[in-house]
Amino acid sequence: MPSLRPGGARLRFGVIGCGAVTERYHLPSLQASPDVELVGFADTAPTRAAALAARAGTGSTFAEYREMIGLVDAALVAVPNAWHEPISTALLRAGVHVLVEKPMARTTAECDRMLAAAHERSVVLAVGHDFRHFPVARLARDIFSADLLGPITRVDLRQSAGGRWPYASTAVLSPSAGGGVLLDFGVHLFDLMLWWLGEIEPVAYRDDAEGGVESECEAELRLASGAPVHVELSRSRLLRDTLVAEGERGTLEIGVFEPAMVRLTPRGGGDLVGTAMDPRFERAPLRTVFDRQLADFVGAVRAGAPPLVSGSEARRAVALVEGCYARRASLRFPWSWPEARMAVSR
Repeated sequence: MPSLRPGGARLRFGVIGCGAVTERYHLPSLQASPDVELVGFADTAPTRAAALAARAGTGSTFAEYREMIGLVDAALVAVPNAWHEPISTALLRAGVHVLVEKPMARTTAECDRMLAAAHERSVVLAVGHDFRHFPVARLARDIFSADLLGPITRVDLRQSAGGRWPYASTAVLSPSAGGGVLLDFGVHLFDLMLWWLGEIEPVAYRDDAEGGVESECEAELRLASGAPVHVELSRSRLLRDTLVAEGERGTLEIGVFEPAMVRLTPRGGGDLVGTAMDPRFERAPLRTVFDRQLADFVGAVRAGAPPLVSGSEARRAVALVEGCYARRASLRFPWSWPEARMAVSR
């Protein structure tokens, strides 16, 4: 691994992509970290980079991210999805450790180029699946690892995803993003399910993309055991917003984002309902999550160890999304059924 600055000095950090997520969540964590020295900001909109540099009170602005190479030890890549792979790969090949926002990339082929570059230079590639740092997500991982439910027989996930995340541009709604609600938000949930439940394979998939990006989708998946998994995501409807896993010994309902809760129902009856106790998270949820994500990344760089969400881990979620898209069929709504049209015309 390339040597870091001597004496355990702070990591010289570059920020590439100065959108809303960087401004609201990444920047406060970077500013507060005792392990980070903010060196510079780069964005295709120079005014955005200048605004964040001014807010940070430190660091220079760069017209082009490559100008940071040689000046930084590590970089945050928080740009539109189409640029995750080319920018991250260039940085990794230059020996820069990279924390890239989710999704890792649009396809597994892009992921593989990033992984090859990280391996070639022995640098850390971490992916911003921050949901793994939610206390409830970690508690759910412990419950599944302890096999409290016994063999899983069925999983049902329904999640609304409208208006929950800030954007400074409409890039996420462009076909160049590589996908809509499934790749942009569902990839978080796929990552969690893979982390909790092991290997998952796609069986069938439907969405409303119609040549654009999807805002509604349904997926039928299968665990390695053969147990069925149903996933429903929506940007326009309010859904249950929980995952329900049924096992031979009981049922577990998990709400990771909102509501943050766990309900364990043994087969004999009765509910155990609560959340993961974490006072710091309760005071400042997203700030705590992003602080811990950054600390995990810095710790991986210093120790030469894998981060919580390595590139190889994040690739699994992209592969599952890609497998769904490969099986794409149209999501049928009541108003789009031929039978409905015939009934109206009579």
